[in-house]
This record gives sequence, structure tokens and C-alpha cells, in this order.
Amino acid sequence: MKLKNRAKIRIKSYNQERILNNITKKINIYNYIKEEKNISSFEVDLKNQKYVIQNLKSNNIEIVSIKHEGIKNKVLKTFSNIGLIIGVIISILIYILQYQFIWNIEILGDKNIDDKEMLNFINSNIQSRFKSKIDLDKLEIQIKDNFDNISSVSVAIIGQSLVVNLNVSSIPNEMLGNYPAIVSQYDCLVKEINLIQGTLNVKVGDIVKKGDVLVYPYVIDSQGVKRDIEPKANIFAEVWFSSTIKHYDYFIEIKKTGKSIVNSDIQLFGLNIYQNYKENSFENYEVETKTISLTNNLILPFKLKKTIYYETEVIEHYEPFEAVKEKIIDQARQKTLIFLSENEIISKENFTIKEEVGFYTVNYYITTYKDVAYI
Repeated sequence: MKLKNRAKIRIKSYNQERILNNITKKINIYNYIKEEKNISSFEVDLKNQKYVIQNLKSNNIEIVSIKHEGIKNKVLKTFSNIGLIIGVIISILIYILQYQFIWNIEILGDKNIDDKEMLNFINSNIQSRFKSKIDLDKLEIQIKDNFDNISSVSVAIIGQSLVVNLNVSSIPNEMLGNYPAIVSQYDCLVKEINLIQGTLNVKVGDIVKKGDVLVYPYVIDSQGVKRDIEPKANIFAEVWFSSTIKHYDYFIEIKKTGKSIVNSDIQLFGLNIYQNYKENSFENYEVETKTISLTNNLILPFKLKKTIYYETEVIEHYEPFEAVKEKIIDQARQKTLIFLSENEIISKENFTIKEEVGFYTVNYYITTYKDVAYI
């Protein structure tokens, strides 16, 4: 094991000797090796590493790799690895211990019950958070007995969650006497109406906006009394769909080359306990940082922080609108067709093209004929 704390640097260049000679006038270079015609390696003291790298970069010398050697580096890595191993062992032991407890209560299923009310009831009726102390069958009976509108309930322990699945008794709409109005889901022009029951709010020739009421859920009987009734009708209308695409004759695209550099930190309570860094040599790049948890449901929150450098390149595009006019129009059409239902009949199609400063705008319109009262 080397005792000297040094950085071993490999470089690639055809005029490296002159640069290295200038560097040796300021600092010492050790173990210079000419590996190939244009590749060589040498060592410098760690304190001089920054000075050497700056000189190499300023003279356009490519740095292939940098490796740290010496007792200081070995000791730091050893203690870092031992600390990581001890931390993992402690985490496993704590995980085994705390896995015997319930940490979360989940309420699932169709329900018209306030979650807070249900959670309070469950918390007051379980004797312990210790898994083996929870009587699931008893809890199911207690929930069903205390909530009249629950038709069935199942309780299970999944992982460290107590999962309660509820099925609520449903009351037919006829018994409730409340019905929703028929509301238009589209902007449209009403062309034909066939009212079955309910009270109309539109007539033929009306322009209707999305969200407008078409048929109210009531009728006025011969005595002038308002009676709730489920609204039913067939209302046929012309429905309009549109999409817009903008085309720029000239634009600049910043594109990833596919190369990346990943730097990693393992953190505990916000402190870095292990690092794996590589020098970012990209001239143009984008940075993405993300932190993920290495363990779940543990008291010791180990986290992995990754900083990813993506190399990018700038690409200039020039494409006159007239050269791709038909393609842009078709793209706008396909974008509009997405809004249509399967097998829907198209009654009319048209588009407009507007030339603006630096770009063109294509608007595509499709008109269909459909029953807008159908739910």
C-alpha cells in the first residue's frame, strides 16, 4: 500500500511533453509512464492536484482518469465502508423489531363514512399496535355492529398496515328521490330533441356550452306540484372539436447525447457517510438530482442522493412551412381525432392557416352529429 497521498492522472494528447515540462517547473511529478504514443500517466501530491488539472484543461489536454492513492485515501474508505456496514446491520435489527407493529391504518372500498370517524373507532377498539394482539374477527364484528350502513367488512394485516375494506349498503335512486340533471358534455348546436321525461332547458337551434343543463330532473304535474323524476331524452346536436399546432421554420433544439455521469451520496440524518464522485468533463449538460430511501419503515433513514449530469448538444433546425404543410395539417387532424369516440360519424372537417411572426398556426376543426343527452 502506498503511504504517499497522491493523485494518479492519465492524460491523452499529442503535445503533452511541453505542458508537463512547464508544470514540473512549479511542482514535482512522480512515476511518469508513457503508455502509448498519445497516452501517459503520472502522479502528483494531492495538494497540487487542482493546479495540475487547471493547467491541463487550459491547454486542451484530455484527462482520461484521476485516481487517488495513499494511506489517507485508504483510511477514509475503510472507515466509510465499516460505518456503512455497521449502519446496515443496525438497520436490519431495528427493522426486524419494528416489523412486529402496525404503523398505519388504511380504509378502502366504497363508503359514505367519514374516514376520521372510522379511524377513531378502530383506534379505540384495538388493544395494542402489536400484530399478534389484534383480534381481526372481533374488530370486523365491532365495525359492522356500530355502523348501520355497512353491508360487509373485512380486516387484514398487510405488511405493517391494518387494511379495512368496507362495502356500504346502497339505496336505490327511486327511494332517495334525487336525480342528477342531464348536463351537456360538449360545446354544440342543438338540432333535434326527443323528450321522454323531465323538464327541457334547451330548444332546437340553441348553442349550448359544456356544463349547461339540458334536462332538469323534475316535472310540474297538473296540480302545479313539482315532482322529482329521472330525466330521459334524446338530444341530437352538432358537436365541434378542434386542435392547434404551431410550426416554426427555424428553431434550436437542446438534445441529450446519451452520455451521462452519476455522482452518489449515501446520507444518514442529512450527513454524507459515503461518496462516489466523478469529475464532470461535459462542456454542455443538464443536471438532475433525486433522493431515494434505501430502507422502508426503519428508524434509521438511509437515503441515496444521486446527481446525474447529462451531456447535451445544440442542434439548429430549419424547415420551411411550405415544405411540410401537408404533414402539419395531418398532424393537427390526428390530434383532433383523439377527442372523438370510436366509430363516431364525422359530418364536416375544415382547417385554417395563419402566418404569424416567425411561425405558422394551423387550426383543425371536426364537426360530428351525436346524442349529447346520452349518459
